[in-house]
Amino acid sequence: MRRMNRNAGLRYITLTGILLGSALLLGCGRWGSTGKLPVVQDEQYLVGAHYYMWFPRNFRHGFLRGRLSPKQEPVLGLYDSQDVAVVEQHIAWCSRYGIDFLTLDWWPSTKKRETLIPNAILEARNIGDIKFCIFYETWALGFDAMIGATELDEAATARMINDLTRIADGLFDHPSYLRIDGRPVVVLYLTRTLTGPFAEAIARVRSALAERGHDVFLLGDEIFWKVSPVVPPGVTPHPLVEEPQVARIELLDAITAYNMYENAHTNQRGYGAESTFMQDVGATYADYREASREGAYFVPGILPGYNDRGVRLNVNHYTIPRQWSPDAAEGSFFEEAFDRLGFPHMDERLNMLLITSFNEWNEDTAIEPLRSATASSKDGSRSGKAYTEGFTYSGFERRYLEVVRDKVVAVSGRVTREDGRPVAGQQLKIEQKRKSFSVETDSDGYYRISRLAVTPGPCTLQLQGVRERRVVEVPASGCLTGIDWGAEQD
Repeated sequence: MRRMNRNAGLRYITLTGILLGSALLLGCGRWGSTGKLPVVQDEQYLVGAHYYMWFPRNFRHGFLRGRLSPKQEPVLGLYDSQDVAVVEQHIAWCSRYGIDFLTLDWWPSTKKRETLIPNAILEARNIGDIKFCIFYETWALGFDAMIGATELDEAATARMINDLTRIADGLFDHPSYLRIDGRPVVVLYLTRTLTGPFAEAIARVRSALAERGHDVFLLGDEIFWKVSPVVPPGVTPHPLVEEPQVARIELLDAITAYNMYENAHTNQRGYGAESTFMQDVGATYADYREASREGAYFVPGILPGYNDRGVRLNVNHYTIPRQWSPDAAEGSFFEEAFDRLGFPHMDERLNMLLITSFNEWNEDTAIEPLRSATASSKDGSRSGKAYTEGFTYSGFERRYLEVVRDKVVAVSGRVTREDGRPVAGQQLKIEQKRKSFSVETDSDGYYRISRLAVTPGPCTLQLQGVRERRVVEVPASGCLTGIDWGAEQD
């Protein structure tokens, strides 16, 4: 349950120590602060989703689907994040439908949740089918509600270094840990609100990890409507500013936005077709992409809708429903988010996109499958619409996974034996014009071909060890599904 992503109450933030001289800056980025960034990934759309391990506790805190009449639940029920079978099903869905990696929430000082990664995530039989990285909650280093920020003083910096070195020692060498150009990825939540000697802290983090042999790739949650300004040490605190802070951006390897929802922006409420949300976010993304072009990669973030009234009704936040317009289909807002925010602002040097979220049910940004249920706008409140605000919610089954697949996957299918058992690790060769490459089936025998890797038109597929060559027509949009193969393998 995110707490500090939408903070209209933030007013004054001090950021000192950011301008420390070229020696520190050169120690922060792999290519320096002004070097031209190379292409590091152009083979596929690299799609990630934020993943949470705080269940069933957070189901008990309250969530929209549990307030509906009748109630709706995930396909897996009100599950326990410690259940390895649950993790395996989540990974299987991601692998099949086009989600390449999950960011795993990491809270400083939360030991129990920390142990879920080795005891649940890494115990999944199919962990090799997906990548993962750490989503580090800087808010938990000591957020000060009086100034609306977390000051990176010596204690907070030392804690962050200690946490990240432990993360590195325990996880970076895992074969499924996400790497960009060979560099382990860490997502830093709310970099836009960190204060104090930020540049020095980042340099010390990089140095500590370098001593362990890791050239870390830092992806900062830096993009929002107003952010902490970069000011020299000793300068009087400034109000939040709308302009991207290039000096801070250049200390990171890439920037993103966890969630652009802002409760103070009432012009962004309601159906996307009737609000300014998409155009406002698009304009802000354009500003940040231009500001970061030479110093950091840009990773657009998208979401399927937003409603935190199931857990925070008392603050009366407005809703962004999951339909683009009153008569539009379930998932249409998500489709528009891909087309208006995801693809137009994707950095062609990295081709990464982040989805908020896989399973953040408290704010109803989850795309995890729900059990089938009739669409309803009624909830259990006295008025019958305090939680839904009159908008309709359905038990959408796999609809959102299908949207992801149809946007980023061109062709998909499965390889099985005659008895129906899946063939894992099977190579499938793809040829189109003069291009040739291979993909591999996952633990359940599924494969997928990224839309970035092929173009509309004829494409030849050949399964390793099988003479048959198939020519399929890659569609201009959507995914060609069900291109299945039978294979006799030992």
